[in-house]
Amino acid sequence: MAKMQENWRDIIADRLRERNKNESARFADIIHYNNRLFDTAAKLRQENLDLKIDRKIRDSVNVSGAGGGGGTTFGTDVATITNAQIQSLEKKVLAQQEELTDLHKRKGEHSQMVITLNQKLTELQRLLAEKERALADQTALCASLKEELDEMKASHVTIKDESLASQLRANTAEDKLRAVQDENTKLLNLLMEYKSRDAEIMNKENDKFVKEKKARIESELERAIRDIPGPSSIGADLDRFDVDGLPEGVEFKFDAHDGEVNAVRWSPIERIVATGGADRKVKLWDVGKA
Repeated sequence: MAKMQENWRDIIADRLRERNKNESARFADIIHYNNRLFDTAAKLRQENLDLKIDRKIRDSVNVSGAGGGGGTTFGTDVATITNAQIQSLEKKVLAQQEELTDLHKRKGEHSQMVITLNQKLTELQRLLAEKERALADQTALCASLKEELDEMKASHVTIKDESLASQLRANTAEDKLRAVQDENTKLLNLLMEYKSRDAEIMNKENDKFVKEKKARIESELERAIRDIPGPSSIGADLDRFDVDGLPEGVEFKFDAHDGEVNAVRWSPIERIVATGGADRKVKLWDVGKA
């Protein structure tokens, strides 16, 4: 940051020196021209003074010539020559005065130009000061933005590290989840295998139970057939029953089991009926509440 400030300060200083050099060179020409004007004016004043002295000398010579008797012709010639020279010198003085007036006019124009250039220089210096202030503000803003950028870079690095750490944790969690899923799959397969075995065992037991039950029923039927009395005894037994008290239709109907009902037993103590069905369930029914 300090190096950057030194660089732009050096650049501004170089520009100021270059501009000062250019402006000084322009003013140096004007000053040199004004000095020449002053030198010319001084020279013209000196020549004018010399001419005035020569004129006074010639006037005094003319006066002295006019006073003497023998030198009239010589005095007239000298006066004639002197008057011609004086007229020439007067013309020269007038020309130089006109030139001096023109030089003064140019001097005024150059002075006005110098004033205008000074005003422009002041305005440029003011603009330069404003630019320098704006540059200083922009430099401060750039420094602030650079600090914010550095902070954002640091935050970005931190967030990136946290993201990598989170990604690693997520990968680890996915590996653990995959391992748990594999273990669950193994356990489920093992459970299905155990259930299949239990089902086979239960099927075997059911088959055995059905066979035993069938054999028992056949045995009971055979005993019942052997114990059946003759027709005369059956009629006598029927006479002992009150046929009118028997129900003529279905008194109660229960949806007890899924499938066939294989067994029905009355309780010897209470009015409760026990039923067993093909769904391998035993249910108790309170007939007294029905």
